[in-house]
Amino acid sequence: MSRLVVITEGLTGLSHELGAHWVTIGRGDNNNFQIVETSISSQHCEVLLHGNELVVRDLRSTNGTFVGGKMITEAVLTPGQSLRVGQVELRLEISDPAAAATRKQPLAPTEGSPPAAGPVRVGHKTYRVLFVDDSMAFLEMITDLFGGRAAEGWEIHTAPSADKALAILQQKLIDMVVLDIGMPLLDGAQLLGIIHQRYPNIKKVVLTGAIDDSRRATCLANGAELFLVKPGTDDGWTLIFNMLTSLVRWEDHDAYSGVLGEIGLPSIIQMECMEGKSSILEVRNPQTSGEVYIESGNIIHAETGKLIGAKALHQLLALNTGEFRLIPFREPPQRSLQGPWDALLAEAARLQEEEKPAGDEDETILITRKKPPAQPPPAIPPAPAPEAKTPPAQPAQPAATPEVKASPPKPAPTKPAKPPPPRFSSGMNFVTLEEIIEADTAVVPAPDKNGQPPGDSKQAPEKK
Repeated sequence: MSRLVVITEGLTGLSHELGAHWVTIGRGDNNNFQIVETSISSQHCEVLLHGNELVVRDLRSTNGTFVGGKMITEAVLTPGQSLRVGQVELRLEISDPAAAATRKQPLAPTEGSPPAAGPVRVGHKTYRVLFVDDSMAFLEMITDLFGGRAAEGWEIHTAPSADKALAILQQKLIDMVVLDIGMPLLDGAQLLGIIHQRYPNIKKVVLTGAIDDSRRATCLANGAELFLVKPGTDDGWTLIFNMLTSLVRWEDHDAYSGVLGEIGLPSIIQMECMEGKSSILEVRNPQTSGEVYIESGNIIHAETGKLIGAKALHQLLALNTGEFRLIPFREPPQRSLQGPWDALLAEAARLQEEEKPAGDEDETILITRKKPPAQPPPAIPPAPAPEAKTPPAQPAQPAATPEVKASPPKPAPTKPAKPPPPRFSSGMNFVTLEEIIEADTAVVPAPDKNGQPPGDSKQAPEKK
């Protein structure tokens, strides 16, 4: 069995066996590997055995975590390298290096993915809950603890940093965010403010190990519904789970969500507008996200990325993959759209149709022919009578050649004038209103390989 052993004088004999899960190291009694030493923070770092290597992540410790003599935020400890936590030295002991190398485990949990057990439905609803914490051990514990409650669990997503959390919010419709306030770079309090500004309808909970009345007040003022302290017992986690379940289900009847492809955004907007409702249509997919604001049956604003107004509405209505959700109405940042809702949808549909590429195997052609003036058509002159055909000359006989008589020269035969070949044009031409009124249009199949339309009314004369 592989283990982590303390080699600092005065603390020798302390060790911890390593397995397939993250292990927290710190001075506090809530750690997996407790080392009571003043230079070690309450929760100093966390490690995960990965084959015959050790993944090490610092947890914002006061005196730092060092691998090979260098301070790290995250690194891999290989056999022979030293690990220093504060002023305490540790050594990685691999019992069977060859066997450990074949037992490499994935560095779970994977950010942004649901637990292996899959989503668990509460009634007819799958609740997506995003946990944000810089401790991988905590995220792993949450995934195992909450994702395993089959009776009333959630689809859990995890993010160890603020940027990964914002990326998940951009791609998926999250129902509730549970975040720690102590994180590197952008801390949880700042992240809470950003989430509340961008996604005010998502429920937000602060779950932290630090008890701070001033931060509690700040977080509640910046949009958090609850400010909770991480418990140290199983009963405490059960209470936390029940409180979060009640919150995520609260007022859920106001929301309607679905998957694009099963129903189109124009149909949803049409239903909302025809019933004179006020709501916000949120749309998300991996490439883009946006909102359409509907007030009293009128589309008043749309935005996606840097686009607003008609261009944003056009881009959102063109999406055919992703998810949507109807949420209660709030005042938009501006009113960029005006006019009847059906006209706005029709214009977006027209633009979308114009942007479709023309098909490569279009078998029809639009032909426009000018109508002749309103007068009797000119009489078609009868075809000239065929001249008496001279029988073909017989081959010369060996008999004597008769006397040749001069004959008057015959006029060169004239061929009847051929009508001009029909003109075919592919696609649609722009014509004036007068030309449209005077025109007669017909749609016929594409010409055959000889350049003639199939089924032409002009049949070849029968041979007599």
